Amino acid sequence: MQQAYPIFLYYYCNGKQIRGNVGFTAKIADWNRNTGELRASYGTDYKKRNDYLRKLVKRVDGYIFEYVEKNGHVTPSAIKCFISGDNTLLREDKGICFLYYAREVLKKKYDDRKIRVSTYKNGLTNITQFEKFLKSWESKDGDFFIGDISEEIVRDFLLWELNRGRKQETVEKYLGTISKVCAYASEHGLLPKTVSQAIADIELGQSIGDDTAKSIKYLTCEELGRLAHLDKSALSKRQAEIVDMFFFSFYACGLRISDIITLRWCDIDLEKRKMVKTQVKTRSRNIIPLAEDALKILEKWKGKHKVFVFGLMPDNFDLADEEELRIRRNSITASINKSLKKISEIAQIDKNVTFHKARHSWAVNALEQKMPISMLSELMGHSSVEITEKVYARWTQDDKEETVCKLKYNF
Repeated sequence: MQQAYPIFLYYYCNGKQIRGNVGFTAKIADWNRNTGELRASYGTDYKKRNDYLRKLVKRVDGYIFEYVEKNGHVTPSAIKCFISGDNTLLREDKGICFLYYAREVLKKKYDDRKIRVSTYKNGLTNITQFEKFLKSWESKDGDFFIGDISEEIVRDFLLWELNRGRKQETVEKYLGTISKVCAYASEHGLLPKTVSQAIADIELGQSIGDDTAKSIKYLTCEELGRLAHLDKSALSKRQAEIVDMFFFSFYACGLRISDIITLRWCDIDLEKRKMVKTQVKTRSRNIIPLAEDALKILEKWKGKHKVFVFGLMPDNFDLADEEELRIRRNSITASINKSLKKISEIAQIDKNVTFHKARHSWAVNALEQKMPISMLSELMGHSSVEITEKVYARWTQDDKEETVCKLKYNF
């Protein structure tokens, strides 16, 4: 019986040979040296193995190319990391865990006597609360990197705490700690400034409780009009596409950016004018009627991409790969919100425009036109009406007062 040998992936850099074990073996007779593939004699799964090898080479080549684009060169140690599947060298955050980093930042500030011992201890407690949220959030147990933080995640954390009965004052302290850590990370080049600023806006301009006159940031009809009627010649092709996505989110009942990213043509029934989609955040199936304005946007995008409507994911992406989806969606969200910031400057909108504001803007618009809160909650995909009422308390409170004043009693 012939001996099976391990298969290695080889690269050469600066006169050095770098190799990595691909994880399985093959006999010499089953290996085609000319093509670098397994022969059919290997067994019934030879095609599957060859497909894996091709993807591995493509992935490592992609990492190397990206690294060279950023640094102008590549090192043997970097290639060794890429072969092992470690691409943290490509990350802006250098693959640093957010929770670890937050605790180190607090310790440094305390050691440098920039904060008191009470502030330091309270900060550690606040980060521990955020850690508890992350463990329950979409059942994630893996590392949560600095680059994974986003305005959407922080908002989810705040609502999670409020729904657990935390006082508004307490929740704002949690937010204050996270915001300061994000600002520090941004100053040191580990987090995009647009992300840090979006989180800071929550802290500076918001009271995250029932007084949502301050807590909900949205675009007025006048501001939405300025965005909608922008001179397209002032925008790049990509910026114009992002404006389309923003308004589709608005017209599709405040569709979350995570659902914009993962929206497939198979989720849409143009004939019945509706969208049936399993939400990324809640995993619940939501049916959304498509208004004429939403359909017009879809018509523009027909034929551009085969699987994902807005082409934000490759056609062969597996949505069941939750970890890869989480990484990609946070990266895409940060990139899109960065572009929206520039677009809002062109439109002369004095607000930090993000995709979440499309969601809030639609909800406020619908409530002002007297949409029932239960219907709004269902269309937005909230897990309960209580959440909707808490978030949009200002508008629901106005409706309650108006309704009570109109009551007639016939005794």
